[in-house]
Amino acid sequence: MKFDYKKYPVTVIVVSICVLVYGYTTFKYSLDMNAQQGIECGGFNPILVVYFKQYYRLITANFIHFGLMHIFCNCYSLVNLGSVMEYLLGQKRYGIVLGVSALSTTLLPCLYFIATGNGANSVMGGISGAIFGLMGALLALAIKFKNIYAYLFKQISSSVLLMLLISFLIPSISLAGHISGMIGGFIVMLLIIRFMPLNIWKKQTTTYNNIVN
Repeated sequence: MKFDYKKYPVTVIVVSICVLVYGYTTFKYSLDMNAQQGIECGGFNPILVVYFKQYYRLITANFIHFGLMHIFCNCYSLVNLGSVMEYLLGQKRYGIVLGVSALSTTLLPCLYFIATGNGANSVMGGISGAIFGLMGALLALAIKFKNIYAYLFKQISSSVLLMLLISFLIPSISLAGHISGMIGGFIVMLLIIRFMPLNIWKKQTTTYNNIVN
């Protein structure tokens, strides 16, 4: 699908924010940031959120990136997958999925820290958790409406597995953030299917019920 900036305003806005923030951090530090600089620019750390009540980090962490390759890969992935999902869901539903996924990326690890005390020294940043949330949302669609979305998810499944493997093998990449974002995207998509259905989903459900009955 050819990317048309006018057709995908939510994706364009999110990518633009990431690029602008990266431009600022590059001007302030360099092309690459270390963990301390990431904290100074709004990166996520559970201690700062829980004990110092810096709740803004749950959101701001999604828009900082630690290097040129980091932001390039994330923005490239968001443009490709995000434009498809924005086209499929429409701006409102897509915005909800993206927002919930981004929040889940930091909120679930924060809750995990509260419950277990693990991850106290972690520093997280980047929009990749929200991208995993879009993958989770597409998985939910593929499960609920196999005839419509299963093939599409199958097309990206190898990329999902590869990104999860990389997250597991490279310590500097947050596996917890990626999985948390994917969980958030999956759950919110199920809720959207239930409470904000598209006509194509209603028709699919009606057809299925007629076949069963």
